Amino acid sequence: MPARGYAHVVRIPVILVALALVPAAAGLAGCGASVGGESAAQLVPTAQRESAAHLAVPVLGGAGTLAVGVPGPRPTVVNMWASWCGPCRKEMPDVQRFATTHPAVRVVGVAVNDSVDDARAFAREVGVTFPLGFDRGDAVADAYAVSGLPTTVVLDREGRLAATWPGPVTSSDLARLTAPLVARG
Repeated sequence: MPARGYAHVVRIPVILVALALVPAAAGLAGCGASVGGESAAQLVPTAQRESAAHLAVPVLGGAGTLAVGVPGPRPTVVNMWASWCGPCRKEMPDVQRFATTHPAVRVVGVAVNDSVDDARAFAREVGVTFPLGFDRGDAVADAYAVSGLPTTVVLDREGRLAATWPGPVTSSDLARLTAPLVARG
């Protein structure tokens, strides 16, 4: 009979430890890497910027591919999101507002770990007009070391990583990060 009592005593701490680990694991693998714009990403000094991965992902719901991480005539904002991610859903109207009001910056979105139909429906619901791609095998998320959604990266004209913003970003956050890159002409 004492063995039964001992098993009961051991089982309770194990259950409590498992319950404590569930929220931690969910935070690492899911959405909301940062809460409500608390991240304060700063631009990486020009001399310290690394080249971004040059990738092509399928266009969301269309033909062709969307180039991500390539040099171009404008700085680029790459917003990684998913339709099931609450913070992503909250930030997307701000990303769209930024794209509309800042034509000197290329804005692209990449749906990560999502279904094409759900991602397309969400983009239509929000009225997204900037180019969207679909990260089928997590190539973009892996290349940019995304640990949670949403995550936004800012690239300079040379295709180098200028900033990474884990968590929800606002239009004013993006304006602050990209203004020096636009000003450099």
